[in-house]
Amino acid sequence: MSVNQIRLDDGEKRIVLALSSATRIKENNIALVREVTGQGITIIYVGANMPSRYLTDLFAKRDVDISRVAFIDCITKYAVGSVPDVPGNTRFISHPGNFTDLGIAITEMLKKYSGEDVLIFIDSINAMLIHASSDSLIKFIHFLTSKLRLMEVRGIILAVETGLDPVLFSHLTSFTDEVLTIGDDVQA
Repeated sequence: MSVNQIRLDDGEKRIVLALSSATRIKENNIALVREVTGQGITIIYVGANMPSRYLTDLFAKRDVDISRVAFIDCITKYAVGSVPDVPGNTRFISHPGNFTDLGIAITEMLKKYSGEDVLIFIDSINAMLIHASSDSLIKFIHFLTSKLRLMEVRGIILAVETGLDPVLFSHLTSFTDEVLTIGDDVQA
């Protein structure tokens, strides 16, 4: 399936598990973000894989409407110990495995963008597993998907297709509405 087959502006509030090959995850990430913002949806991008400053530059170079992307950056403060001076569309948390702070940041961002058509984008499950146990991550994703359903908010959870253990994969598929396997032919 290709990225442009994911239609999120149809009124349904689906939560999608998007699977990518490891070699194409960055390109597929860009393509997904471009497709979603191109549908007029604002993304609250939870970045556990790459820092927001890097992503902002990368997205701008690849014709992504950056005005439709707000970041929850899980990497920068952890990596450099401080928060850079950036515009108000970025929230920093202390550590990619700090799910309490991440849950609070997501709640605050959802309040900030209340009334807008938004989507939570998790990049990526594999990066989060570096910093937290599989059990903790499963609990957090269950909490998050339940919250999104109750608030009627869409979600995309990005993962490397061969990088998940079977137990985690079965939980993720049971928490989501659809599994999208992104082909390697997607153009970013």
